[in-house]
Amino acid sequence: MLSSDIPPNQTIYLNNLNEKVKKEELKRSLYALCSQYGRILDVVALKTQKLRGQAWVVFSEITAATNAFRGLQDFDFYGKKMVLHVHFS
Repeated sequence: MLSSDIPPNQTIYLNNLNEKVKKEELKRSLYALCSQYGRILDVVALKTQKLRGQAWVVFSEITAATNAFRGLQDFDFYGKKMVLHVHFS
C-alpha cells in the first residue's frame, strides 16, 4: 500500500516487535516513542501466543496517527524493525 493510499484512521497496528520484551515495558516504550507524534489514547499489547510481537496504538487525531505511520515505518525498536499498518475496524 502506498502512503498516498492510506485511508484515514486514528489507530495504527504494529508488528515484528521483539517478543522478549515484557508487556508493560513494551507498552511504556511504545507510548514514549509514539507520543512525539501526538496525544495517545491507548496502547494495546498482549502476550498471548497468537498476539505476541504485535501492538495497537490509538491516537486522539488522525493526523497524528498518519504522521506516526510514516515516521516509524522500519524503525529499529529493541533490535527489530517495526512494521506498521493502518488498522481497519
